[in-house]
Amino acid sequence: MSEGTMTGIHQNESAKTPETNLVIAAAGGDMEAFAALVRTYTNAVCAVAYNLLRDYYLAQDIAQETFLKAYRSLNDLQQPEKFGSWLYAIALRLSIDYKRSAARKFRLQEELGQLASHEDKRYAEDFTRHEMSLDVEQALQQLDDTSRAILLSYYVSEIKMPEIARLLNMSVAAVESRMRRSRKLLKESHLSEWADHFRRGEATDKLVGRVMERLVKQAGQYYIPVSNRDRSKAWFVHVLGLSLDRNGHVMLPSGHCLFLIEVSEAVLQERAVSRIPALVFMIEDADRFCRAMEEQGIQTFREALPGAGQTQILFFDPDGNRYGALSV
Repeated sequence: MSEGTMTGIHQNESAKTPETNLVIAAAGGDMEAFAALVRTYTNAVCAVAYNLLRDYYLAQDIAQETFLKAYRSLNDLQQPEKFGSWLYAIALRLSIDYKRSAARKFRLQEELGQLASHEDKRYAEDFTRHEMSLDVEQALQQLDDTSRAILLSYYVSEIKMPEIARLLNMSVAAVESRMRRSRKLLKESHLSEWADHFRRGEATDKLVGRVMERLVKQAGQYYIPVSNRDRSKAWFVHVLGLSLDRNGHVMLPSGHCLFLIEVSEAVLQERAVSRIPALVFMIEDADRFCRAMEEQGIQTFREALPGAGQTQILFFDPDGNRYGALSV
């Protein structure tokens, strides 16, 4: 998505906030800005999907599709300050569509006397293994859709009462009234335990990573997970001699943009087990490259490529991401 396609978003200078600036930047192709929006709204979108589908892991899948659809449609958003409610509507539509599709599929299976597919069984098993506290789940079933949406938004998404009222087109007093009635059905201690299932930073980071990896691949760009974007940016510039574009993103020798997305330590450790380099650089002289890297305190390793008759030089960034270098 290029900067020349931003005409759909009206940029009212007086109404700009840090979030609207992120929306405008994302519409101009800044994927790091969009990653920040994904991180902000992951819990809220998961809550919307869970409200209808009653399955935390399926809700994450719907959330992923919601963000992908939102990114592709950003230029249709006329008012960037309403990004949150616009995203909420996308998640709601996708959840309703999935529920209708699943209902049709179930009816068809009943008519044909078929067992549920392997994929359906997997979701059912996951949901059984990770089921919330039974008394909380039973109480949730007693709530109407609106009350359940308010509860999810407040406890899971940590959205304030006035914002919930705005999203649901209700008065703050009406939202507070429904919240009081809902709390009588659910003990506060159970609510906290239940909400913790959604507010795990690791789960959020994994979803952010999946969304951004798919978007970056679709755009023909590259994505690296890091713990500190500024530190990693400096590492690419000072150690590898790469430059930054006018938006402050690392530019690769191929002319492609390298997006650095901040994630948790747990996600970085999970990716560190991969033996496949995140990027492979082409170099002229392997020995000279190794000396230059080691002068900067970067340890290098040589690895023979099976069947290629060539040796690859491996090295790592401060977060443990693996890189390769091949002599031209």
